[in-house]
Amino acid sequence: MFYVALYLSMLVIGYLGGYRMRNRRIGEKASEVIMMVFISLLVLIMGLRMGSNQQVIDNIGPIGLISLAFTVLLWIGTCFAVSVARRLMRLDKWGFLHEKTPGGQGSLTGDGDTPEETVMLKHIDDVEENADRKTGNDNSMTRLILLMLALGLAIGFFGIRTVLDHEQMLVFDDLSSKALVVGLCIMILAIGYGMGLSGEVIRALSKIGARVLVIPVAILVGTTISAILIGLIFPQITVRESMAIGYGYGWYTYAPICIGHAGHQVASAISFMHNVLRELGGIVLIPVLAKRIGYIETASIPGICVMDVALPILQRATRDEIIAYAFAIGLFEELLTTVLVPLAIG
Repeated sequence: MFYVALYLSMLVIGYLGGYRMRNRRIGEKASEVIMMVFISLLVLIMGLRMGSNQQVIDNIGPIGLISLAFTVLLWIGTCFAVSVARRLMRLDKWGFLHEKTPGGQGSLTGDGDTPEETVMLKHIDDVEENADRKTGNDNSMTRLILLMLALGLAIGFFGIRTVLDHEQMLVFDDLSSKALVVGLCIMILAIGYGMGLSGEVIRALSKIGARVLVIPVAILVGTTISAILIGLIFPQITVRESMAIGYGYGWYTYAPICIGHAGHQVASAISFMHNVLRELGGIVLIPVLAKRIGYIETASIPGICVMDVALPILQRATRDEIIAYAFAIGLFEELLTTVLVPLAIG
């Protein structure tokens, strides 16, 4: 909870600073540069930590393949549940709320028969054009993320892991963890500043209202149903183990330990690799899938890290307003993990 409060504070401070400067647009380009630099550094640090982690290396193999299949199936189920919830709330692919027209219809005819429909159709065209422009940037960001991740994994595996002894590894883990927190604070501050410069976020969020809380509930429903089905399909784990793994939501330092302490060693190993894959895979996939499956659906992919490490990547690949969903999802999942993993595993 401390880090949630810290990151939210950075976002608010950045927003207030940007809002004061919105008429002069000071620092707009600088905040974008800061974002890209720190995204690169943070992904590199994550790669270093994963590449030098002996537990990750030990679980590559059959456990890794099962974990990958588990992760993909869980992503599909979760995204489907979020998509259904989004459509029921009349939110479009980009998270915009479509109010009913004066004639009582919830969708547009496509002809622009009324002034309201004409304005809405023009708005949708503008959004689609902006999404098309983002595609090139998203591809560049994906390549950059993959490059820095691969570099970090290689250095961690071939360098750090072989050079440092056990005590030095503990120091490295501590320092790299602190570096991640500092980098995230700077990036979230830059995100808030950019949101303040736009000046549209608060008004957009006031339209969304309590709808933002529906998405985390949809994720919980999608996770539960998917985990039950996976547990019935995979002979290596029971349904209870599968549910406990699914409720980890990318928290690889908590869920596997909790499952392991309950005596489920295979499930613990699968949980660890699944949560690692969910976090790293989510970070890589956000720029690729944002336009294809929907902005809100994309926010459901990484798990808890959507409100910290993945947040700047999500913001660049989607819209500022999606950050509200990211924090709601991340906080909800963090609370659920601490409660549901022990309950599920027994």
